[in-house]
Amino acid sequence: MSAPEFEDLLARREQLRVRSAQLREQIAVRAQVARPALRLADRVQAGTGWMRSHPELLAVAGAAVLGAVVVRPRRALSLGLRLWSGWQVFQRVRPLVNALMGRR
Repeated sequence: MSAPEFEDLLARREQLRVRSAQLREQIAVRAQVARPALRLADRVQAGTGWMRSHPELLAVAGAAVLGAVVVRPRRALSLGLRLWSGWQVFQRVRPLVNALMGRR
């Protein structure tokens, strides 16, 4: 390899390094938009873990739901339908979110 070719390769490598640094900076700036959503997801995940470590609260929650159904059946049915619809939306969106997050 001649000296001019070698110098061209070095210059090209430096251009690529600069461009790579610029792209990393752009990604970091654009990722700031998703930061609140990711914080919320972390909080939900931590809350889920906490609930799993306190199974007795599941019994209390079940009793509260049963009481709500007995006292206000129509409102409980309405809330149940909303929760079911939300669950269906979550199931449809989850593969997309997992793909964006790099999970399976």
